[in-house]
Amino acid sequence: MRALIVEDEPELMSFLSSLLLDAGLVVDRAGTVEDGLLALKAAPFDLAIIDRRLPDGDGLSIVKAMKSVETRPAFLVLTARDAKCDVIEGLNGGADDYLVKPFEPGELVARLRVIARRKFPGRSLVMSAGNVSVDLDGGNTLVATVPLELRRREALILQALVQRAGRVVTRNVLIEAVYGFDDLIESNTLEAQISRLRRKLRDAAADVEISSLRGIGYILRKPGASL
Repeated sequence: MRALIVEDEPELMSFLSSLLLDAGLVVDRAGTVEDGLLALKAAPFDLAIIDRRLPDGDGLSIVKAMKSVETRPAFLVLTARDAKCDVIEGLNGGADDYLVKPFEPGELVARLRVIARRKFPGRSLVMSAGNVSVDLDGGNTLVATVPLELRRREALILQALVQRAGRVVTRNVLIEAVYGFDDLIESNTLEAQISRLRRKLRDAAADVEISSLRGIGYILRKPGASL
């Protein structure tokens, strides 16, 4: 899943980013209402964490602006504004949840998972291709019944491929699924990660493989299967 954090305190932004990255999410960051809205227009997000006290206004205005947008993410307002009237205003303004600072990191991640499940009820949390299964919620990967240890971005690549198993996935789609706006991507970075992932799947006796289609993208399929 891809998450946007809109927060202007550098230390908290850094902490939240690390927390969500460890939870297996792709993370983008913005520090103002304006930048938050621009980010939401530039890419699809599953989740957004919004502070209310931002340099250029109330972060709740971002939630309100996206209220009628069909592809809006699930919004969690994270703020020090803890009065009952503030909470009511936030929820009535379109927030899917409202959490007051200071907060417990585990509770924040749990709440994000809950609002994501509620926002996307038809989305299967466990997806499979052959004997490979991926838990989109917990981020765990199994080959048959054996856990497969993957780096964070390898896991994100595999998730994107399993979700589209048997179909061609372009390089741009994979980059969007794996990297944030600020990530530095060298020309061969994605290819190197796919090469490592391909080797790990082979070593784990997976019955699907990642095939490269030169100039087009990649496809996860049974060995020898036709397009």
